[in-house]
Order: sequence, then structure tokens, then C-alpha cells
Amino acid sequence: MQNFLAHQRQARRKTWLLVTLFVLAVTSLIALAHWPILWFMEIYGTDPHTLFYQGRQQSETVYGFHLGIALTIACIIGAAVLYKYFQLRRGGHVIAGQLGGEQVQSNCYDPLERQLLNVVEEVAIAARMPVPGVYILKQQPSINAFAAGYHSHDSIIAVTQGALTQLTRDQLQAVVAHEFSHIRHGDVRLNVRMSALLFGITFIGQSGEALLYSAMNASKRVRTKGDGAGFTIVLGLVLTVFGWLGTQLGDLIKAMVCRQREFLADAGSAELTRSPYELADALLVIAGSPRKNTLRQNNAHQYSHLFFSNALSPWFSWFSTHPPLAKRIKALDPSWDGTIVERPRTAVVPEAMAAHTHSQLQAQYHAKNPENRLKLEGIDNVLGYLAHEPIDAKWLVMLLCLHDDWAIREKQLRQVIKMPGVDTFKFDQAESALSTLALKKKFMLLEVAIGALRCLPKTEQKRFLESLEAFVKSSDEWQLQAWAFYELTTHALVGISDKKAVALSKPLIVSACEQLLGALASFGHKEHNEQQAALHAAAEALQLPLTYTDQAQCQLIRLHRALLILKSLPSAKKQALMEACELCVTHDGEVNEDEQVLLHTLAACFDVDYRVFTSSPR
Repeated sequence: MQNFLAHQRQARRKTWLLVTLFVLAVTSLIALAHWPILWFMEIYGTDPHTLFYQGRQQSETVYGFHLGIALTIACIIGAAVLYKYFQLRRGGHVIAGQLGGEQVQSNCYDPLERQLLNVVEEVAIAARMPVPGVYILKQQPSINAFAAGYHSHDSIIAVTQGALTQLTRDQLQAVVAHEFSHIRHGDVRLNVRMSALLFGITFIGQSGEALLYSAMNASKRVRTKGDGAGFTIVLGLVLTVFGWLGTQLGDLIKAMVCRQREFLADAGSAELTRSPYELADALLVIAGSPRKNTLRQNNAHQYSHLFFSNALSPWFSWFSTHPPLAKRIKALDPSWDGTIVERPRTAVVPEAMAAHTHSQLQAQYHAKNPENRLKLEGIDNVLGYLAHEPIDAKWLVMLLCLHDDWAIREKQLRQVIKMPGVDTFKFDQAESALSTLALKKKFMLLEVAIGALRCLPKTEQKRFLESLEAFVKSSDEWQLQAWAFYELTTHALVGISDKKAVALSKPLIVSACEQLLGALASFGHKEHNEQQAALHAAAEALQLPLTYTDQAQCQLIRLHRALLILKSLPSAKKQALMEACELCVTHDGEVNEDEQVLLHTLAACFDVDYRVFTSSPR
């Protein structure tokens, strides 16, 4: 499987391909739009043909007429694209809501929903990612799933009710891992851009359908001659036909951009779950299902390219957004004989119950198999419970950020215990359990707690982050672990999109790199000359003139400011910077615990694939 940087380069190439195809589609629609407009002019008493035969002096009028049509259509499409783009940039929860998804609370008790959350948490830990929001499309009996979002911090995972009831636990985990691969590889951002662009050329048809619906309803209620319903119906028919052409062009664009990414996400799922056969089994269940994978949703066509498998039944196979199921199964399991046994519709309910029973057996199997015990193993049950409760997760994260100095720690403990909803008995248990918890387990606990915090309203999340910042900064001297947990929590809930954009310049970038790499060198190298040599090695890799200063040593506040600047770098630049960070850390051939914390935190805040680094704190 290709590495993360290769996927990012491929995503950028796909974006340029998408823009090129979009421009061609808009040009085609503008050319075709002239015919119905000229036809309407002829019907309503304006002879458009005279515009072409009025001599040389009227040529400018002719050109202006056609240019006006082209610019009007282009402006309408552009306005629609911008509207949709800024709507979807708010996060994956917007798409989930439009498709009828309901968020699963981290403290739910429904067995199937609990199983889904456990599976998502396990895959998140395996992928070294914070737990995303989880949604269920409860009105969809078919088997499907999707990931949506613009950044890693606002991405969500959604599955249909049919996937919960008809897939075993292992199969569900493989499907969820497939969607995580889309998030890791940056496909979700490409999907948002594609949805916005394609909305610009498909909303015309949607407007025509709306006009037809309103005109037909109005004609049923009021049958008055000359009420204009006839004109509205004709206009609606023209827009619908015109929109149908745009829809077909949009389907063709989705097919050209999306198909290969599904094979890559299948490979990513096999990498995360360590078994390609479970995903192949899930695809076989879909192939044999009487409902297949189609969705009963009016706007499913608009987001069909997001789903795990075809959410619609395309008229032509070359318009399909996904490769054929048989090809995907064969790629995962070369020994498959190609046999697909379709189940009768009446067999769906009993098999769903059997799948649920089997999933409980699978849960017991995973609990006994050390290779698959990925979720919070070795962590106290009280801590696991608190991490799943949104209210308790707030003060649990604060406990993770406690200072080592007892005078400061006591002041912070008093501040935490005054928070609303804090149970003193659980508080004492949690503090005692955290004092003996290994650093690796603390990172795992934080990721689960972040999943619970995502269930809070945005306003409450914002207030919590403000409180957490004041809590961590209550001491003049920041500590590494507290800084790391604060940065990870802030980035997972806010990221960089809600912050003020930083105007980058080369001197500013060089200064920020000096602070960041200087701190990295000071954390892992004791001697001054070793620190300079490590920084020099990183500077050569970046091809930047970096100078080591003693002021950068162990100053996390300066590191925090540098991180805010460097987050604004393009993805490829951040990847190169992380490789330089790893080079700086490993210059002496050793990686201590502090360096592991720094690498893990920087990789998460830069949205770089954690698996690039073998020195992860996990």
C-alpha cells in the first residue's frame, strides 16, 4: 500500500482532474442551454433567428446576447457551488444530518450501538486517530456506510441500520476500517469538494423537479385559467431535462474520480484489521442481500460517492461510483470462486438475529485473543466508564493534564472538583488509577474521551476548551505531557479551520522551525554540540538556514506558538517537516519517552499519518 505522502499527491492530482472535468461539464451545459432559451424566445414572440442576420453592425449585439447567457449560467452555477461548499465545510455532521443520520452517544446502552462504538474505538486506536463522531442511518435497511468531513477533527463515521443488524462484528469492523482509510488518506476532503462542484451542475434539475411539484400541486388546488401554472410546468420540464444532462455528467465525473480510491481504501482496511477476508465477507453479504446496498433517501444521489458501496443502482455500469463487488472481493480474496448466493427477502430478519448472536461470540473471541485486544486493554474500568461519559470526560481530560509539582497540583485538583457533575468518589478512584497508568495507556484513554467530548454541543465544547487552556496555563511552567494532551484535545475538537489564518512568510516559517526543532533537539540530546548537530541534520533535510539557540531549550510555550504557525503549512510541507523532526530526534540513535510524546503530538496536529513513525508512544 502506498504511503501517506503518495496518497496526498494522488488526492491533489484527483482534485485537478475534478476541476478540469467540472469546467468541461459546465462548458457543455452552457452550450446546450442556448437551445431552450432560444426556443422560449421564439414561443413568446421574439424571433431569435433575426439576431444572426442583422448585418455586420449588429454582430456585437449577437455576441453580447450569447455572452450574457453564458455568464448568467456560470454565475448561477458558481453561486450554487460556493453555497454548498461553505455549508459542507462545517463538518461531516452536516452530511449525516441531511441523510437522516442520528448521532450515537458515547454512553449509549443499546447492544448494537454499543458494539458499533466499540468497533469504531478499536479501529481509531489501531489507526492512531482520535475517535470520530458516530452516526446511524436508522431508516435504511440496506448495508452501507460512509465517512464525511473536511478536516480530520470534524470527520464522522456513519453506518446504516442494515449494516448493524446483518453484519458480524468482524465484518462491521472491516467496513468501519475502510471508512477510516478514507479519512487517513484525505479522501473526505476531496469528497466535500466534489459534492460542492457537482451540486452546481445538478441543482438545476432539482430546481426543475421542485417547480414541477409546486405547479402540479397548485393546479390541483386552484384551476383558474391563466394562473401561470402551464408556464411553470413547461419551465420545470425544461430545467428537469437540462438538469438530467448535468446529473449524467456529474455521475460520469464521480465514476472517473472515485473508483480507484475504493481499492485503496479496501487495502487500508486490510492493513488496519490485519485480515482482508472479513471485508471480503462483508462485500459477499452485500452481494447476496435482497436489498443490495441501495438507499431510500431523496438526496442519496447527491452523496452517492461517499458510501462504502453503490448507494444507487446506475443505469449504466460505467456511471457507477464504485468498482463491481466481484472485482473488490477478488482483489481481497484471490481464492474466491466467484459464487454469490442471493438470500430471499424473507430470510433477512432471522439472519439479522443470527448475525447479532454471532457478534456476541465474536466479542468474546476478541476479548481472549491478545492480537485483537485493541480497546483500552490494561486500563481501569472506572477510567473506561468515565471516558465514555461526555460530562465526566471533561474533568477526566483535566486530570490527565495535572502538574507534577504538588503545590500547583493541589490547586488544580480543587479547581476540577468544583466543576459541575463531578462525583467525589469517582474522582478519587480516577486520580488513583491515573497515577499508576502508563503513558501509552493515557494516550489511548484520551482518544476515547475525545470521542465522548464530540457528543457535546459545539458551544459547550468551546467553553470546555477555554477552561482547559486556563487550567493548563495556570502554571508559568508548562509540562510536556500536559502540553501534549492539551494540544491533542484542542486539535481534535477545533483543528485549525476555526482559528485565524496565519499569513505565512519565509522568515516566519524559519523562525517557527528553529523553535520547534530546537526544542526537539534539547529534549533528546544532553550535550550542546549534540543538540546543534541534530538541528543541523534537520536543517539540511529541510534546506533551511536554521540556528540553534539556548533559549529554545525545553520552552513549551515557544513550541506552542511555533505549532500554531506551522499548522498553516500545506500538507506536503508538513509531511517534510515531520520527517525532519524524526531525523532530529533519532540523530543520536535513541528515542526517549519525551521525544515519543513530541513526535506523536506533532504528527496528530499536522494531520500526518502516525504509522510513518516507528517511535510512536503506543
